[in-house]
Amino acid sequence: MRIGDFCKTNLHTYSEKEKWSEIHYLDTGNITRGKVDEIQILVPGKDTIPSRARRKVQIDDIVYSTVRPNQRHYGIIKNFDPNMLVSTGFVVITVDQQIADSDFIYYFLTQDDITETLQAIGEQSTSAYPSIKPVDIENLEIELPSLEEQRAVGAFLRLLDEKCAANDRINDNLAA
Repeated sequence: MRIGDFCKTNLHTYSEKEKWSEIHYLDTGNITRGKVDEIQILVPGKDTIPSRARRKVQIDDIVYSTVRPNQRHYGIIKNFDPNMLVSTGFVVITVDQQIADSDFIYYFLTQDDITETLQAIGEQSTSAYPSIKPVDIENLEIELPSLEEQRAVGAFLRLLDEKCAANDRINDNLAA
């Protein structure tokens, strides 16, 4: 089955006509392997809003940088923030929850062999640097187990990530 058979890409775009009073912006360089370094808080009219701050995200959307996939600028949105925008340098992947589990798909897309495949596709691009298009992700093939199995695997891997993050925080506190 193709990822594009049960996922949609870049569904929601912000318009300045919406006149948000505050924008929480995630750029491609501010997330690596699911770990967010910074979310910029921007106030329209006061701050310069990057022209790339256009893609809206929802809980369980996957963000995957279209530039240099081997740098692993990707993540999954787990906290709802109605004023969050991400760069157009990301493809935002929305999973049909009736067919697939977002965590399962996220962990599939972030495997080393998938990253290497996307990097190889990107190196064939006509731009000055390796870049992929949403259709490159949509065309990836996956064998989906039952939705119940996907949820179990996705939840287990999410739990491991959360445990690693907790250990990192403990180590940071001990080092301080």
